[in-house]
This record gives sequence, C-alpha cells and structure tokens, in this order.
Amino acid sequence: MSDSSRSVFFGANAARTGHFEGTGPLVVKRARWKFKPGTLATTRNTPAIHDGVLFANFDNDKLYALDLAKGKELWSVRVGGRVSESISNPMVAHGLLFVVGGGQCHAVDLGTHAIRWSVSCDSEATSSPIVVDDDVYVGARLGGVVAIDARTGVERWRVQLRCGESVGSAVSVTRDQVVVGTRRDFVEGHVVALDRATGGERWSAKAGAMANGGAPAIEGSTVYALSGLGQCLRALDLASGKERWLYETGGALWGTPAVADGVVCFTGYHGILHALDQDTGKEIWSVALDNPPKDTVSPTIAGGVVYMGAGNVVHAWTLREGTERWRWKAPYRVSTAPLVADGTVYVGCDRAIVALG
Repeated sequence: MSDSSRSVFFGANAARTGHFEGTGPLVVKRARWKFKPGTLATTRNTPAIHDGVLFANFDNDKLYALDLAKGKELWSVRVGGRVSESISNPMVAHGLLFVVGGGQCHAVDLGTHAIRWSVSCDSEATSSPIVVDDDVYVGARLGGVVAIDARTGVERWRVQLRCGESVGSAVSVTRDQVVVGTRRDFVEGHVVALDRATGGERWSAKAGAMANGGAPAIEGSTVYALSGLGQCLRALDLASGKERWLYETGGALWGTPAVADGVVCFTGYHGILHALDQDTGKEIWSVALDNPPKDTVSPTIAGGVVYMGAGNVVHAWTLREGTERWRWKAPYRVSTAPLVADGTVYVGCDRAIVALG
C-alpha cells in the first residue's frame, strides 16, 4: 500500500499516526522564514510538502505554493473556501494537489496550476482527503464518504453512513479499511470502519464527537479516537470496533492523537498534554500548558520528540519523559498541527505559516 511516501502531510501517513520520519530541530531561537498572504487571512489547516514546495491554504479562497527553503510565494490557486472552516488539509500525490474547498474535492495539477477535476461532496464538506494507491477518500458533512479515482475524478463508490451523523474528520486508511469519525453534536458521535474496496460498513462504535480538526489514529490493530465534549480518549479494536481501554480527562478533546514507540499523545481544552502507554492506557507523563490549544491543534512526533503549539508558543518535549527541549514564541496563536521534515518544523499560526529549524 502506497500513501505518497515522498510527500509530507497532516497525520504523517494514511493511518494518521502523526509519526513523521526523521528528526526535528534540536533547538530553535528564531524562525527560518514566515509567510503571510498579501491580504488579511487566517489558516486552520496543516500544510503539505512535496518536492521542495510547501502548500498552505488560507480563508481568502486561496491555496499557496511556497518555496520550501525561503517561504516565497511561487503560485496560488482559488479552491473555493472563503471561511477557514470550509477548507481542508491538503496533500499531494500523482502530480496532483488534493484539497476540499467550497464543498468540493479538488485535484490541482502541479504542472499547470489549474484544477484538473472537482467532485462534489456536499455544500459544507471539510473532511481532509487522503490518497492511497490510486484512490482518494474524503468524508462529507452530511454523513457520507466518497472514494474517487485520484487521476480522473471518477467516483468508485459513495456511501451514506447508517449512523446518519456528520463526517467532519480527516479520513484514515489501512490496507483494507477506511475509518472516519463522526459527530451528531459536540458530545455524541461514532467511529465507523468501511470496506476499502466497496464502501460497505464493517463496524460502527459509539466513541464521542469528532470534528474537522481531528481524525482517528490507527497503529497496529488499534484505533485511537478523541471524543470532543465526551472528554475521553478511546482505544478500539481495528477488526471489531470493541473498546480496549478508555482514558477520561477534565476537558473537551479535539484534534488527533499521535502514536509512536508505544506512546500515544493527545491534548484538549483542559490545557494538558498527556502521554499514555498505547497498550494499556496508563499515563506515562503529562504536562500542564500555559494556554489551552485551539481545536485544530494536535501533537506530532518525530525522532523521539513531541512537537505541538499551545497559545502562541510552539513546544518540543521528549517522548519518553516529557522533558521540554525547547519552546518558541510565535507571532500569532498556533492554529495547526506541526509538520516535521528534514530537521525543520512547519506550523500555521493564525495569519502566517512559519518554518522553525
């Protein structure tokens, strides 16, 4: 199974574990570069990187291609999102840039910078697409999931979930399953697993609400899912959806867990970063944050270090002990999960994208 391993994108891989290859910076004293659009705009979406170019979208209806080394604008394209909640995290595969905007899943040709095809999801779709092999999978706010031929835009299948709930989460994919999180309100929701070939429902488990800042994280035979106002992290069996363990907290949990080397990390409005044993759910360590993170912020892991923003500070902690390695004050409030590539951390901060390394 190929998930565009040469590209770097939200969740790091098709299973959305948030575990990036390589390492990040050992210390950060200043930003390498900062990009702000020419007009006032904000970003809530983690950028993507491919072949020396960083792709970032803002709520001014534009997706920008930036030179990765200097942060200079190379080109831009309109993708139909005029509010930050109407645009998804982008990703690159097959020479195309995939992003949801204005209720449609778009494929932008990286050679011509023009939209090659668009497929309607629904008017409020925000689910982040994922490309695995030759297919792109995306959720719809009105309770559907669509599989599309990545090169041609021809639909392979489209299903409505039996639970009837909104799919705002990013899509996660294994070798033979497509897994999404849903929400009926800010408390109730499900994790649903579909057959990757047909879209047929394999299982559905009550697991709390998952919104457009989050995704199920899949490591081995376990799905890790945050529950919104349900205030807990659940570990579910990938084959059956049965609960393996539950960890309760004192606040709303949005975003996506990050899993690596036997540790699962997550955060929420209660202003604490937790690190649990991924097999037992027992806490290994936790860190109180100076400010609670935004609902679109998640931790990421690379080289035995956890990276995350909270308030207007980007932090790095050791994965095993939770010891802070460094912190950097951002120009604005951190609004995305970090990307880690080639010793650099890239992160969105409301009105800007910054490169740290």
